[in-house]
Amino acid sequence: MSKLTFAALTLTLALIMPAAAQTAPATSTAAPVVAAPALPEGQVNIAVGTFKCKAAKCYTDLGEGIADALTTALLNTGKFAVYERENTGQLTEEAFFNGGAEFQGAELLIFGSITQYEPEASGGGISFLGISVGQKSSTIGIDLRIVDAKTRRVIGATQVQGKAEGNSFNMSGLLPVDIGTKSSPQIEAAISQMLNNAVQQLMLKIPAGYYKLQ
Repeated sequence: MSKLTFAALTLTLALIMPAAAQTAPATSTAAPVVAAPALPEGQVNIAVGTFKCKAAKCYTDLGEGIADALTTALLNTGKFAVYERENTGQLTEEAFFNGGAEFQGAELLIFGSITQYEPEASGGGISFLGISVGQKSSTIGIDLRIVDAKTRRVIGATQVQGKAEGNSFNMSGLLPVDIGTKSSPQIEAAISQMLNNAVQQLMLKIPAGYYKLQ
């Protein structure tokens, strides 16, 4: 092959290859959709300890009411063998970690703190002569800690919240929540939403090894 022919061939390839690169179909880099993992077989032996009230408007009975409601919510999933709250009334987080409390039977303990509680906050609108006109909203938020009953090690933690605004919430299917005389349909709806979020997060964060066939 002559030098002239080789040079012409090289030039032709140089012109063709960029064009081919421009017309080549793009390769998708999107991550594949991954389905949520199925829960392991069996149930988790669990007990719900006392809940501390840390929010400004929180009151003592609210902690007991939330702990009772979470116990019911966990039991209703069918994935938890839950110990009765009457047997865990003295199971406080401080006493447990200080070695002064033992609990037989449950493999995991749930402790919590109510960090946000606003039963009727103003949701905006206008103010006239000191009176706010607008939708009210109710919000509750809690911190949850999952503790191994034998090792006393915290194996997981999560923060969950529930909120209801105005009359745009559905009361059907809500868990009965006994939080005393300060209850209202709106705050009960917020608590029910929070409980649903709490149960979902707990099921995601508890390792498969704690599920046992009963």
